[in-house]
Amino acid sequence: MRPLFSIYCILTFLDGQVLPTLPDNVFRISVGGNLSESAWEMKDSKFGMESLGKNYFNFGLIDDAARFSSNFDLYHHGSIDLGSSKTIETWLNELNTYYGLSLPVFGSQNIDTTKKYFPSGVFSEKRRKEVISRDIKISYGMSNDVTLHLEVPFLQKYSLEQKFYDYSIGKIDGIQPLLTYHQDNRDGLLQFINSNNFNILNRGERDTLKMIYDMIYTEGGKYSVDWAFHSKDDPLNNLLIGQKFSPPGLQGIDSVSIDDLVSYYYPAKKIGSGIDDVTIGATFLLIGKPSWAINGVGDALYGKFYINIPFGQAISQFLSDGEKQFSQAKIGSGVMRYSVGVYGNKNISARRYYRMFFDGSLQFSTFNTFNTPVALFSGKHTHPDSILNNIGNTYKYDMGTGLRINTGFDIDILKNRLLLRSQITINYKGEDNYVSKMPEWDAWMEEYAGNMPYFSKVELGCEMLFLNSLSSERFGPYPFDLSAGFKSTLSANNTYSDFVLYSTLSTYYQSW
Repeated sequence: MRPLFSIYCILTFLDGQVLPTLPDNVFRISVGGNLSESAWEMKDSKFGMESLGKNYFNFGLIDDAARFSSNFDLYHHGSIDLGSSKTIETWLNELNTYYGLSLPVFGSQNIDTTKKYFPSGVFSEKRRKEVISRDIKISYGMSNDVTLHLEVPFLQKYSLEQKFYDYSIGKIDGIQPLLTYHQDNRDGLLQFINSNNFNILNRGERDTLKMIYDMIYTEGGKYSVDWAFHSKDDPLNNLLIGQKFSPPGLQGIDSVSIDDLVSYYYPAKKIGSGIDDVTIGATFLLIGKPSWAINGVGDALYGKFYINIPFGQAISQFLSDGEKQFSQAKIGSGVMRYSVGVYGNKNISARRYYRMFFDGSLQFSTFNTFNTPVALFSGKHTHPDSILNNIGNTYKYDMGTGLRINTGFDIDILKNRLLLRSQITINYKGEDNYVSKMPEWDAWMEEYAGNMPYFSKVELGCEMLFLNSLSSERFGPYPFDLSAGFKSTLSANNTYSDFVLYSTLSTYYQSW
């Protein structure tokens, strides 16, 4: 290959590139640097600890007879199998009848089973993101009407600072009858076991009754509810005890508060680097003459098709990396994203170069599989194992349909040498879809603002370009163009507000 010494045009731009299409057999190589700072504050996001609440009453576990059948909540320990076709409830009923006793039999309780019992609350958060990147873009004129594109972003720094504040959570409404029931059961059984009447039972019956008490009302019992006497109906404010609620990194302390959990699951900073998502695509002339054509005025309509290939760093599985997952920054969309659209430009003034342009595209994707992010507010439980058990180690995700509109104008400051470009960009994305083992998690992820389930954003951009690729005006042996500009967010909903500085160097080559 050798340098291309002539490009017969007055240059136009598309997404920072100088020409929408290139002549046959021409290469354009662009290298650019970007520095962006972004901020986002989200207030009063709602969350609910449904999975934690299932330890009080498991509304999600129903047997074939349409009865709630968990043995690990507070609702019906009488259904626990003691062997010999007898449950705790059956055995205690027979014991009461034979000896004329009135011991509790752990039958199902009189609560409203159409309700879900769990604590819920709100939290607020601030995020600050800093990104330093270098982009390489390669375009090739496959013909005079079709140009292929490749873009590879290299992230030298990706830093995300996060701060959670004003988080609070309330009591579990309506759960007090279960707590009172177990308090009475424990006191009644213990009082009987410590009384002389306990000795009227034979040895096997005494051992069975003590076994029932130990496995339900002592710490470490298989069906222990000992934690409930400490947590009562306000578990995260009264503090949680026991390994089933304490994450691995917090075990060893007597009790766990919501402050401890927030600090554990949400470190102050996440850091990442490497290649971001890679984009390949094509631009093709539909109507008019390309800008580089001899005697072409540049009025034209182009079609576009792009594919965004997920190449960015994704979070690892918690089962393999454990708590390291909390500090991993997710880079890029992570999904195969398709974009179709049009680009049009029209000269407004023949004497002084003045051109309007319009760029519109529609983006869509298909379901992709990701590792589950283990987190407190989304996970609905305090222990990572319980979070993953309810949600699954992976989930499926489909990014919502997007719409991008970009319009603006170019003004020739110095003829064929210096151009000023100003533009407005509007981005909108519809609702995302999540699919996991837990419908409550899917619904929360689709509504939580921090996931950008749907968003809109309006940006103002301004760019100055120095042109040295027009053969009649070029100095030196090699064609090149230089650009520098900024983008600033005018309005943002459910996404970051940005300020971006960038610069680009483009060179041209032709294969002979």
